[in-house]
Amino acid sequence: MLSASVIVLEYICPLLGTIAATFMFAAPFNSVREAVSRGTLGSLNPTPWAFMTGNCIGWVTYSYLIDNLFLFFANAPGLILSVWLNMAAAKLQYTDRISKDMRRSFVQLLDANRKSFRISNTERGGGGGR
Repeated sequence: MLSASVIVLEYICPLLGTIAATFMFAAPFNSVREAVSRGTLGSLNPTPWAFMTGNCIGWVTYSYLIDNLFLFFANAPGLILSVWLNMAAAKLQYTDRISKDMRRSFVQLLDANRKSFRISNTERGGGGGR
């Protein structure tokens, strides 16, 4: 039979750590969902998510090497979530960039061809040839 201290130290505390890690990794989820629905990152900083991916890859690998399931299940959801966060951020950054480029290109097109859009007085019916 296991003593109470062994149960607390080897099962309860790691389980609480796993739960805390899962909540910590899930923290940016709602902010990213809102940004995706808006179609822009706005002031959301995606840089920590790249480090989150690297961190989780390292811990998942280490947990496999030492055969620790608590460590694995604390970081595997974070790895999956961080990949999703990074993909969403890349999509939003690409969308922001494309929309700005399209706007600028359209304005440049209009500016370069403004003479062809100009209506002369004779076309308006103001006529000057009478």
